[in-house]
Amino acid sequence: MKTDLIKNNKYRPIFAAFCAFGWSLAYPLIKFGYKEFEITNDLGSSVLFGGIRFALAGIIVLLFAKSLKIDLKVKNSDTLKWLLLFGLVNTALHYMFAYMGLANLQSSRSTILDSMGGFFLIILSGLIYKEDRINGKKRSGCIFGLFGIVLINIAPLNELFANISFKGDGFILINACFAALGGIITRKVSEKTDITKATGYSMLFGGIIMIFSGFAIGIKSNWKITLRGIIILIILVLISAICFEVYNMLLAYHPISKVAIFNALIPVLGVMFSSLLLHEPFRWQYLAAGLSVAIGIVIINKSE
Repeated sequence: MKTDLIKNNKYRPIFAAFCAFGWSLAYPLIKFGYKEFEITNDLGSSVLFGGIRFALAGIIVLLFAKSLKIDLKVKNSDTLKWLLLFGLVNTALHYMFAYMGLANLQSSRSTILDSMGGFFLIILSGLIYKEDRINGKKRSGCIFGLFGIVLINIAPLNELFANISFKGDGFILINACFAALGGIITRKVSEKTDITKATGYSMLFGGIIMIFSGFAIGIKSNWKITLRGIIILIILVLISAICFEVYNMLLAYHPISKVAIFNALIPVLGVMFSSLLLHEPFRWQYLAAGLSVAIGIVIINKSE
C-alpha cells in the first residue's frame, strides 16, 4: 500500500510538498540545535552534529526496512559500490557543505540557495533521461528559479550581491550541486536494489563519514547536553528518516523533474519558519525570490 501511494501521480504533489516542508523546517532547527549544544563558530562540531543526525536516521530507516521484511544483505560488489557512492555523495558531501555553509549564513538565505539543487537536478535529469528532456517550459521554470537566487542576494539600498561569501553562499551552492548529483544516483541505485534499504545504508554510511570528518577537522566547542537539545536532534533525525525515504521513492518511481521542482517550495516555507522561529529579518527580496521559484514550480509541473 505504501508503495502504491507513492507511485500514484495524484499523490505525488502531496508527498513532494511534504518533503519540502520537512526540509525547510530543518534549517532553523539546526540553528536551534547549534544554540542548545553550544556549538559556536566550530566547523568540526557542525559536521559532527550532522553526522550523528544522519547516522541515526539511517539506522531508523534500516529498522523500518527490516520490519517490512526487506532483505538487508548486499548481494554483489557492484551494488555495494553504488551504495557507497550514494552515501558519499547524497549524504556525506551533500550535507557536510550544507552544515558548513549554514554555520556562516542566515537560515532564510540558506534555504533559497539550497533550492538550486532542485533546478540543477532538473537540468541533469534532462540530459540523461528521455522523459525528463528539457523543453521550453522547463527552461522558463529554471530561469525563474535562477532569478529568485539573484534576488535573494541583493542587499536593500546597497550594492548588488553584497555580503556574499564562499564559506556561506558558496558552500550552500556546492551542497546543492551534490544534492542534484545524488538525485541522479538515487534513480540508478533504485534499479539495483530496494530504495528503502539503499536510503538507510546511504544515510548510515554518509553519517559515519561526517562523524569521522568532524573529529578530523577538530572539535572546539564543549558540547552542552540538554533535554531541549536532544528533542531537537530527535526531530531532525525523524525529518531525515521520513523525508529522505519518501523523496527517494518519489525519484525512483516518477520523472525526476516532476519531483525535484517541488524543492523550490523550500525557500518559500524556509523564510517563514526562519522569521517565526529565529526572528531573522524578513526582507522584500525573500518574498520576491520565493514568488519567483514558486512560478518555476508551476511552469515545470505543467510541462509535457
